[in-house]
Amino acid sequence: MPTLSRRGRICVLVALAIIAYLPALHLPFIADDYTQIPLARHFAAQGWTPLLHEVNLRSRATYMFLSAALDKTFGFTPAPFYAAAILLHALCVLLVYASGVWTELGESVAFWSAAFFAVEEGHQEAIMWPAAAADLLVFLFGMSAWVCWVKWLRGGNWKWYAAALVSILLAAISKESFWIFAALMLLPVMFDRSRLRRRLLGIAPFLLLAAAYMIWAWTTRVAGPGYHDNRFSLSAPWLHVLLNSWWRLLFIWGLVALAVLLWVGKLADRRLVAAASLWMLLGLFPYSFLTYMLQIPSRQTYLASVGLAWLFGAAAARLSERRKQTALAILCLAALAVNLEILWVKKMAQFRERGEPSELLKQAAAEAAGPIHIECVPLPDFVVDSVLGSVGSAAVFEHPGRDQGPSCFALEYRTRQGQLVRESRKLATARHGTFY
Repeated sequence: MPTLSRRGRICVLVALAIIAYLPALHLPFIADDYTQIPLARHFAAQGWTPLLHEVNLRSRATYMFLSAALDKTFGFTPAPFYAAAILLHALCVLLVYASGVWTELGESVAFWSAAFFAVEEGHQEAIMWPAAAADLLVFLFGMSAWVCWVKWLRGGNWKWYAAALVSILLAAISKESFWIFAALMLLPVMFDRSRLRRRLLGIAPFLLLAAAYMIWAWTTRVAGPGYHDNRFSLSAPWLHVLLNSWWRLLFIWGLVALAVLLWVGKLADRRLVAAASLWMLLGLFPYSFLTYMLQIPSRQTYLASVGLAWLFGAAAARLSERRKQTALAILCLAALAVNLEILWVKKMAQFRERGEPSELLKQAAAEAAGPIHIECVPLPDFVVDSVLGSVGSAAVFEHPGRDQGPSCFALEYRTRQGQLVRESRKLATARHGTFY
């Protein structure tokens, strides 16, 4: 373990989390940002009452609160929203470090795990897309509940238990998938069954809250009239999606970590590997009922990535304990270099391309004397309206109900000098898929 004070280790982890995603400050808004941030502004202006009746967003109230606060303080500009996401990520990294309170991990494993989690590129969408901030917020509160729960299990006073309850309630208004944290709280109970009656009585309120929420969500939203969200279904090939996503999460750093543990690991590491594997599968499970793709989007792997980080952290800790300093340096430098290269080069380029349609629309609006006539744009019509509305322009859709195609961009407008401009091009957006 690095010979640093705890304060020094915290500073290192925060620095890694910020540096890894610092280039995101230069990204534009993307897709749903143009609809959800103005909606948060509207909810705030109405005293938040409309949010209670918005079935798709009331379970993400903390995201709405954050968006409204940033919009009010800094205006409708991207950089503060990305800065907030990076700072949230840094806090989440510290919670991964705090997971070392669980005796199955320990502080050394937790430190290396948090360092890997800070720079790991697989969950980048949660940090690099403001509209995905709900994944950060539910992790922040849910993981806080988990850490406080473990502290209470280890003999902490009831203040830790009360903090866990408050945190899980905040998670409940951060994202619909918060209930999986109640299942994750079972892991420390399963791995240490001492004082089992106290532990089971203690976890009962968390499990009841999760069950009550799922019943409430089903009866008031999914089974209600007018529910048309066909992105998730109980009839989806969930097992295929789950296993495929688990394998993609494990590859390649999880496999490298397992190889290192086979080389220099302890017999007791089998329990840690089992715990990390269960965490990954449980973290992926709520999102595995997809109907539109066979792998879970990167933003929704943020929670499951903790299990991957534990594997990497255990491998790094064992190399440090066995004084395999050269191997440890190679492992850490390789992980840092590969992940930063993917984040800074590949992912940043992809996110700029995903923001290209909206940026081109705003450029056209800056030159146009009237509405923009839209023939095809790889964005839903309501997003196009919001993008142009954000700069005081409007859209006229020439072919309602058209099949645009994922890369088609064609529009027409008149400049202030009366010149007719027609723009038609193929965008690179199609290469990287779309957001859901």
